[in-house]
Amino acid sequence: MSTPPVVLWLRRDLRLHDHPALAAALEHARASGASLLPIFIWEPGILAGPRASANRNWFLRESLTELTASLRGHGSELIELQGPSSRALPALIEALRRDHGAAAIDVYATRDHTPYARARDQQIAALIAPLGATLHMKRGLVAVEPDELLTGGGTPYGVYTPYFRRWLERVEAAHHVPLPAPEHLPPSPKLALSSDLLVDRNALDQATQPTAQRDLLPAPGERAARERADQWIAAAQRGAGVAAYAERRNTLADADGTSRLSAALHLGLLSASELAARLLPLPPERNGERSGQRLWVSQLAWRDFYAQVLWHAPHAARSAWKPAYDAVRWSGDAAGLRAWQEGRTGYPIVDAAARQLLQSGFVHNRARMISASFLTKDLLVDWREGEAHFLRHLVDGDIAANNGGWQWSASTGTDAQPYFRIFNPVTQASNFDPDGAYVRRWIPELAALPAPAIHAPWAHPTALAAAGIQLGRDYPEPIVDHAVARARALDAYKSAVGASAVREKGDDAS
Repeated sequence: MSTPPVVLWLRRDLRLHDHPALAAALEHARASGASLLPIFIWEPGILAGPRASANRNWFLRESLTELTASLRGHGSELIELQGPSSRALPALIEALRRDHGAAAIDVYATRDHTPYARARDQQIAALIAPLGATLHMKRGLVAVEPDELLTGGGTPYGVYTPYFRRWLERVEAAHHVPLPAPEHLPPSPKLALSSDLLVDRNALDQATQPTAQRDLLPAPGERAARERADQWIAAAQRGAGVAAYAERRNTLADADGTSRLSAALHLGLLSASELAARLLPLPPERNGERSGQRLWVSQLAWRDFYAQVLWHAPHAARSAWKPAYDAVRWSGDAAGLRAWQEGRTGYPIVDAAARQLLQSGFVHNRARMISASFLTKDLLVDWREGEAHFLRHLVDGDIAANNGGWQWSASTGTDAQPYFRIFNPVTQASNFDPDGAYVRRWIPELAALPAPAIHAPWAHPTALAAAGIQLGRDYPEPIVDHAVARARALDAYKSAVGASAVREKGDDAS
């Protein structure tokens, strides 16, 4: 019998550059004279689960299509299998056994850290071990693995700032040298698989039709991601891109103020370790001011921070990280939730974020915070409703980062904003969309209004009349009064967590 192939199980690591699992599988294959079998398994939850996203599935499928072509150009071939992996992988191992006898089979994959992924991988390792196969897990999804950093007391980090200091020390000490893409790969074996292991193309077609406008979705694939990253980093030489991140990152209408690499990082089209390494050493802080490079690298650390939160506190995927906040009595306002989802709250900055999400599958991070604060504090709607809505539409929808962001805004999570800090949407709009360009882009029915009227049209009847806009006809009246809603939210949170947690600081204007 011939030597069985080495299996490379691709998941959220759809690239050839800086890919430790690929490098380890390739080394093993070459050392044993084996072929290499790259596979991807379409899990049912990806296609039709409660957290499925047609936009994300489109991006995933298109990125897989490019990866298939890239692997083919390197002499290999990607095999797509129908999940669940708990059925597909044992069946694949058994098929390889029939062709190659009793020799050991090795499966390489990149560690994933969500509660679901951990349980899946533990199950798979147990299922294939009796079949003579071993699952080898390698790093590559984050820069610092979630079990690598603990506080001096041996506990997980719950506060970001000290975590970032330790994270940066670890990243700097690693002196990471990105792995190059292989020049050539061993050929993939010819397989005769049963039809039930092959992907249902009709179901895949249906699950990958984006709800957003295709021309507004990010370019899929490793090549486009690397080009975008190169542009973002190289622009620093002229004071733009990552160098200008500190000054431009919160300007909502500035399309070039952020890297727009979040979707690529989520699918592993790029290596977070490589991106961090390319920006080291970081410019020093000057007079307390952090450079754009330092601030942007800190965003990579935020991804890792939230990954380790869910690693150590998996309950936070479904409930408040701070259990006391599970006692908050949410309003159950179904009509308000629908208005927020559809961009009909009457608060232009909130509605602009909602429509950007629906039309493009992306929302600026500052707009995400404004939107989340409005839903959880002004409307007093359970943060899990917003988290789920974002996951349904975001191309970059990441379980840990999305959960962490929503729990931060709702004040239920680790290192969250205090519950009495409630964003005033008009103030936020004035600060981060001062000329109204962002609102004008996504709320065209208000485009004729100047700033500041565009951010609070109900307070500017003269500007409304001059523009020929009638609230209630052309654009909704506000569905809540912010001051009244703020007072209601404070009462609800105080009742849940107790007055001892209150240190009122007049944050209504934040």
